[in-house]
Amino acid sequence: MTAPTTAASTATRHGRHEASPAGSPWTGTARLIRHALRRDRIRLSVWIAVLTLTMAYSPNAIELAYPDEASRLARVNLLKTPAGMMLGGPMFGGNETDLGAMMANELMLTLIVATSILTILTVIRHTRAEEESGAAELVLASVVGRYARTTAALVVVAAVNVVLAVTMTAAMSATGFDVVDTAAMCIGVTAVAMAFGAVAAVTAQMWRQARTATGAAMATLALAALLRGIGDVIDNSGSAVSWLSPIAWAQQMRPFVELRWWPLALLFALTAGLVAVAAGLEARRQYDDGTVASSGERPTARRIHGVLGLHLVLARGQTIGWSVGLFAAGLAFGSMTKSLLDAAVTNELLARVLAAQGTDGVYTTMTQFLAAAASAYVVSAVLRVYGDEQSGLGETVLAGAVSRWRWLLTAVVSAIVGAAVLMFFAGLGNGLGAGITLGEPGNVVRLTLAGVAFVPALAVLAGVAALGVALRHAWIGWLAVTFVVASLYLGALLRLPQWLIDLSPVGRTTVPTDVPVVALVVMTVVAGLLAGVAGWLYRRRDAV
Repeated sequence: MTAPTTAASTATRHGRHEASPAGSPWTGTARLIRHALRRDRIRLSVWIAVLTLTMAYSPNAIELAYPDEASRLARVNLLKTPAGMMLGGPMFGGNETDLGAMMANELMLTLIVATSILTILTVIRHTRAEEESGAAELVLASVVGRYARTTAALVVVAAVNVVLAVTMTAAMSATGFDVVDTAAMCIGVTAVAMAFGAVAAVTAQMWRQARTATGAAMATLALAALLRGIGDVIDNSGSAVSWLSPIAWAQQMRPFVELRWWPLALLFALTAGLVAVAAGLEARRQYDDGTVASSGERPTARRIHGVLGLHLVLARGQTIGWSVGLFAAGLAFGSMTKSLLDAAVTNELLARVLAAQGTDGVYTTMTQFLAAAASAYVVSAVLRVYGDEQSGLGETVLAGAVSRWRWLLTAVVSAIVGAAVLMFFAGLGNGLGAGITLGEPGNVVRLTLAGVAFVPALAVLAGVAALGVALRHAWIGWLAVTFVVASLYLGALLRLPQWLIDLSPVGRTTVPTDVPVVALVVMTVVAGLLAGVAGWLYRRRDAV
């Protein structure tokens, strides 16, 4: 061919992207923003609608659940326990039974995590994932500046967070809450989410694989939540450890208690700093390259044996990261058991709960929370098949002697193996924490086995995710995770019907309080049926 070659296509072919000399590094940003909004209009609209409806529904649910001062005070005392601090927020010693303060304390962490996950997924989707799939190469064939794609992704999530701040404020203030305090709470939530969007922009420059970049950003979010929780356990108004987490900065704005705006400046400064880091990394790296080499790019990389071995290797980094995080979380949960028992001496509500459920009931609740977190790992591990199919990476495997049903079902098996590893370490951490603080070494083995007992429940979620892959609807898997988390964290608060809560496989697993053998067998059978149906559908449908 003798056709002239453009500078953009030449740069792409040589593995790098440079801004057109005639344009700026941000050339084409506006077009990319419009394209991203058009592409994600349904997905983003669903997220915004769900989070806004949560803000509209939750105040009424809290008021119905705690109609008088006595019931609210009992709830506040329960949340002052270490476990309550980990799962909620700091208590500032003022207006603690005010409905607005209760909303900020009980719901703010959940909203921060949800909006941060939305932001992380959106940024990775429009940056690293497009490079991995090759879609970015088509974009770069036109006149597009070096920073245009990352800038467009950040502008999109900023716009989404602005819309969320407005709609959530309107929804909550419409139920009678002070507009200024409500706005502060919602702006704090979305400001944290924007900071983690900037974290995702950094990880997108560091790793070639979208799943690795996503996992690194999610791990940072989990670490921030853990640091905030530990810091607030040390001091229920927030200790020095709390301030190591940007999540605490939003909560320390103290809406409905003693409103102050200056912590918001910390979030803006952090976001700006991370965006600058992302820009610096993007300026130095080649197109479709990362700052950190993946294991397959190292000369010492080992040979992979079999399809299952490939899935296990692809998920290895994610499995290790999640295992470390869940072990630390389990250790923190287990070490709180003694504090919880001590608090029950002076807290009548806690005393009644422990009398009804016993210490094993506390262990069951803790392990259910850990399993709910592990459900996100399981679903993401299975949905990787769908991502590889969309990017074309799966074609390399399927072009050989690997059938489509085998490719999908081995991904399910790999996810279940990973779930077993995660829950082993989660249970081990829980057992060590409880065993050491209570002086009961027998808890180590017992709670470790209790963690592993949640594998059938997680296998059901793996089957649901496989069905989502087969039907080309990845949202089915994430909807299952959302349901498990919502039924466990917010089921009682939102007054969901018991039959709906009982549909959660994690909620149905009540080890070590009791061993529901029948339920575990049924869940195992259901997981197998879901995976079998998914494999059959996946084998029969077209590749794209």
